[in-house]
Amino acid sequence: MLRILTAMIGMAMVATAPVAPASAQQADAAQVLVDEAVATVSEFTADEHYDTISDYVARAKAVIVVPRLIKAGFIVGGEMGDGLAMSRTSDGGWSAPAFYTLAGGGIGLQAGAESKQIIIAVMTEKGLNELLSNQVEVGANASIAVGEVGGGVGAGSVGSLEADMVAFSRSKGLFGGGSLDGTLIRPDVEKNTAYYGAGTDVKDILITRTATNARANALQSALAGR
Repeated sequence: MLRILTAMIGMAMVATAPVAPASAQQADAAQVLVDEAVATVSEFTADEHYDTISDYVARAKAVIVVPRLIKAGFIVGGEMGDGLAMSRTSDGGWSAPAFYTLAGGGIGLQAGAESKQIIIAVMTEKGLNELLSNQVEVGANASIAVGEVGGGVGAGSVGSLEADMVAFSRSKGLFGGGSLDGTLIRPDVEKNTAYYGAGTDVKDILITRTATNARANALQSALAGR
């Protein structure tokens, strides 16, 4: 009887335990994404197949980091993931991160599943300005070129600097074909609000830079190579 009573009390305690507010959960998820972005930047930097990425980042107006873009399907495929963007500051450093979601899809000879790490160098003012909108369609609102992908295969040409964005990706798994053309990039309002406070939009983070968070310092340092 005592065991039964103890179990009932335990169940009641679990049922009445406080649940973290949605905003706190979003703030935690945002910090996890920031920490994953630090690892992504470090892995790109340490990979000899991506020796040209530093040249693009050095010229970039902004950088988008996507620790995991998940793509899966058979015949009809789709991809989605969370990412963040940081803009160049006047002293050559980087702003705090603005959070985004990415979603895309396509039809083709696709099979299997793939997880991609992506860094996109935003090379033009147009590309940066598009990130301030409610939605960017890659390839339509902003042109994109391919830097190194996978094991170092890609365009990597000087002409790529004419594109609004240049993408570098590291992939795991197999997935035939596919590109970032048609991918939609949208601000993640919930994460931005939870990480910086109510009323914060991406312009506050990327342009006026009135929104900051010290918990992102490690990411800013990693991207600056410090």
